[in-house]
Amino acid sequence: MKKTKKLLACLIAAATMFTMGSTAFAAETVNKAQTPVKGIVQFTKEYKLSGEGSSPAETFNFTIENAGVTDAAESVNVDNMPTPTVGTVSYTKEDGATIGGNKKTVDVTLPAYKSVGVYTYTIKETAGTTAGVDYDTDSVTMKVTVVNGETLGTFKVDSVSFTKNKNKLANDEAAFNNTYTANKLEVSKQVTGNLGDKSKYFDFTIILTGKDNKTAYDENGYTVSVGSYAKNPTSIKVGETETFKLKHGDTITIENLPKDVTYTVTEIAVDKYTTTVNGKDGNKAEGTTTSDKATQAFVNNKGGEIDTGINLTTLPYILVFAGVIVIAGAAFITRRRRYED
Repeated sequence: MKKTKKLLACLIAAATMFTMGSTAFAAETVNKAQTPVKGIVQFTKEYKLSGEGSSPAETFNFTIENAGVTDAAESVNVDNMPTPTVGTVSYTKEDGATIGGNKKTVDVTLPAYKSVGVYTYTIKETAGTTAGVDYDTDSVTMKVTVVNGETLGTFKVDSVSFTKNKNKLANDEAAFNNTYTANKLEVSKQVTGNLGDKSKYFDFTIILTGKDNKTAYDENGYTVSVGSYAKNPTSIKVGETETFKLKHGDTITIENLPKDVTYTVTEIAVDKYTTTVNGKDGNKAEGTTTSDKATQAFVNNKGGEIDTGINLTTLPYILVFAGVIVIAGAAFITRRRRYED
């Protein structure tokens, strides 16, 4: 009797585990395959932000090509098999890349199939030229399984799945990933030294140079916080040289500079001032923008001798004379005390 109960318990446990495993497997299978709705299936695109900034408006485009067909009628081959149509996806300035990733879907319109079979397609993203954007270079394989329909001579799409790098994608898993990378450039000014003029404005030039394969930069320029000089530029365009002025304690900040922009900031030399940039001698700062904020700290120093009214060439003699007086005074006081004693 005890053996029978143990056996029954084992069978129940095994059945439970099998049921749970089957449910999980079924859920996974459903989650990684789609059934068309009105002839349309979708894949997901994700747009991420790296650094600090906001992505410009961008429309991502895709191509689709026939890759192969199996289990179809003999007359159907890769050259004459029907080809789906893939749509586009757009992001605005207000609804662009985010740190966590902004996901949107792309429609794929399926054609009318005239034979059963397993049809495979290759989907690729078209690389654009927008500055700061990384385009996805990995392709995605779409597999369409077509079976016989309810009536003779008709066919229906049973399932559609997407695979990337041999990984079958879940329905909400990103098939294509893009990143917009940007941050800011700060240029600051400090004046040091006992003769440094902290009210003086120092002159600078700056030029931004774009990456060769990136042509789409903000046509309105990149916003600048102007510092205390009212006539400083409020924006700077890539490829154009601008001038600005800074005095002690001033900082200008160029916002939302996309990655891979090279910059050269030069301070015009001023007589009797020495200049350092980030602690190194020189009056020029050069660099390339990344996802990290760039900071270029210019420090001007002007020192010198302060006129105290004392002729330093006669100072040694004055000190000797003062010493003689001190010694003579001490001797006089000593002799007087002895006399009084």
